[in-house]
Amino acid sequence: MNSKAITIETLQAPNELVSKLKEMTVSDFDMIRHSPDAVYYGDITSHSFNIRHVRYGSMSHAPYIQGEILEGVNNRTVVKVAMDIKEPYELVRKMYFSTLLPIGVIIMLLSILVMWGTEFQWQSLLLSSSFIVVALLVVALERVTLISTKKKELAVFVSRIDGQIISDSD
Repeated sequence: MNSKAITIETLQAPNELVSKLKEMTVSDFDMIRHSPDAVYYGDITSHSFNIRHVRYGSMSHAPYIQGEILEGVNNRTVVKVAMDIKEPYELVRKMYFSTLLPIGVIIMLLSILVMWGTEFQWQSLLLSSSFIVVALLVVALERVTLISTKKKELAVFVSRIDGQIISDSD
């Protein structure tokens, strides 16, 4: 789940790349309605950027695309890009594991104490175990979703800056 950095090379000079990024980026999510051409929102400096696609709102836990712009050889630009999906995954994991798992265990214990030996014992166990199963499923699905989002967003970003991936590294 650690953020893998990818290295992208583009034929543009660093200042051209920065201006291209600034053309498609607004500094704040609230400015999107005034700039219909905006694709990203976030911060861009002359040597780095921290942006997120506009489809993810400011309250979303979708990861940011973080990058470092380096001068390459022959007036080319090298961009090291990463998306940290560990932080949003940990957030979802903590939320669901700290709420649904304890609720499921408490209901399970209560159902064993109160309903055991009655005709409703299996229904109560099924209900309590559903809390636990839902928590595990949601966390697993969130992980898959974040990995898929990372791959998709990085591929789209590479195509938007007219670059090509030259290496994947940690």
